[in-house]
Amino acid sequence: MSQRLENALKIKGPGLITYLMAGDPDPDTTLRRLLGLAQSGVNVLELGVPFSDPIADGPVIQAAGLRALESFMDLKKVLKLVHAFRRQNQDTPLLLMSYLNPLLSYGYERFLKDAVQTGVDGLILPDLPWRESRPFRQKAQETVKNQLVFIPMIAQTSLPEHIQSLTELKDGFVYVLSRNGITGGQAEIPPHILNYIQNLKENLTLPRYVGFGIQAPEQVAKLSEVCEGVVVGSALVKKFAQIDALNLPEDEKVEREQEVYQWITSLRGNLV
Repeated sequence: MSQRLENALKIKGPGLITYLMAGDPDPDTTLRRLLGLAQSGVNVLELGVPFSDPIADGPVIQAAGLRALESFMDLKKVLKLVHAFRRQNQDTPLLLMSYLNPLLSYGYERFLKDAVQTGVDGLILPDLPWRESRPFRQKAQETVKNQLVFIPMIAQTSLPEHIQSLTELKDGFVYVLSRNGITGGQAEIPPHILNYIQNLKENLTLPRYVGFGIQAPEQVAKLSEVCEGVVVGSALVKKFAQIDALNLPEDEKVEREQEVYQWITSLRGNLV
């Protein structure tokens, strides 16, 4: 695990991870927003790789991916974007969330080397089950040692043996889905889900970061009592998309983006 990510996961109190789709609506805007989120105090950045068949993504993220693809965003350009971010920010960890196909098309070993060289700290691969990911994790260990961490995911439907397989992990965190299904949408967090998340602590040593549908301060406040951090994705992407749809002059767009960073700050205020 990179020193950046290790430092971010050691912070006192719950942490905040935010998601953006690379290239939505264009690389320069994505870069500006990554830097803005980092400056607003986000602990870890998650950057999506656009893909034509995003099975785990809800309508908001799907639309963002389509906009990115229409602007000819691909994995090579995503890594170029990460490199540009690292030229201005060496401290905030950045994870890529990608489906497996773009990595294989790029060339998996080549991707591993290029990802580390450009400044990627870890990978979230939603269509690659943890057990089946073992050969890919082994290849990463052989190629780039411990410089890229793979982030496992847990859902309420996860089998006990899957959770058991994560008990020995020492690097990164566990991405816990606050509900089943696709990203985004309305997501009430009833007591039984909060209990489920809290009970995971009995079996896991890694921090538990909860995502899928996190969008309101009240949700963040509840979750911060039972986990080590939250992931905000669709709600953030939607706010930026609403600004982009206004077709404002660049200076006005940048000014409106400050409202989004203030919203992020308000969510952080509910992490207790």
